[in-house]
Amino acid sequence: MTETTRLSGAADVVFTAMEDEAVLLHLGTRKYYGLNETGLRVWQMMQVGASVGDIAANLSAEYDVEGDDAREAVISLCEELLAEGLVTPSTPEPEPTED
Repeated sequence: MTETTRLSGAADVVFTAMEDEAVLLHLGTRKYYGLNETGLRVWQMMQVGASVGDIAANLSAEYDVEGDDAREAVISLCEELLAEGLVTPSTPEPEPTED
């Protein structure tokens, strides 16, 4: 996983936000997963197409955390979500080219 990796919620995952946390339900495995406030922010930013690097930079600013610490935490969470089948890699739209 790199800073340019973009992820989105898997098709068989249901997401529900509740104040400062969230619950994910994987319909295939029927397992529930909880996200704290920071995990919820990561999920929200993933859903609008932010890259891992963009998410880490935003969290670093929002929570006053060192950039490297934020990046490590975001990558760790994203790898865990990917391993559990809760997210899938998404391909960003190609940039238009000038002919």
